[in-house]
Amino acid sequence: MYTSKREILIDVEGKYNHESNIMVTKLVEVIFTEEDRNNLKTLAKEMPKLRSLVESIIETIEILGDEDLMESIKKSEKDAQEGRLLGFKELLKELDINENLRW
Repeated sequence: MYTSKREILIDVEGKYNHESNIMVTKLVEVIFTEEDRNNLKTLAKEMPKLRSLVESIIETIEILGDEDLMESIKKSEKDAQEGRLLGFKELLKELDINENLRW
């Protein structure tokens, strides 16, 4: 037997009765144990992490599917390996930006 339980009613099926113009609802009784409540709390706490992970995976798949972007990334990696890099001051000079500007 459960040491701690909470009973709630859940609407599992709602049907509109056109003859009587009322909503007929079938209710069932659900019992949540302490373990169930703890599991639900854990799930609720982890959902933002899961959402973030799924979004990251989707972004990665989109990048991998973009041939132009992947080619650009490969060229950038090759430039970096071969030392074709600019420092921050060099970049500012090349873009003709005054390096004394406050960001």
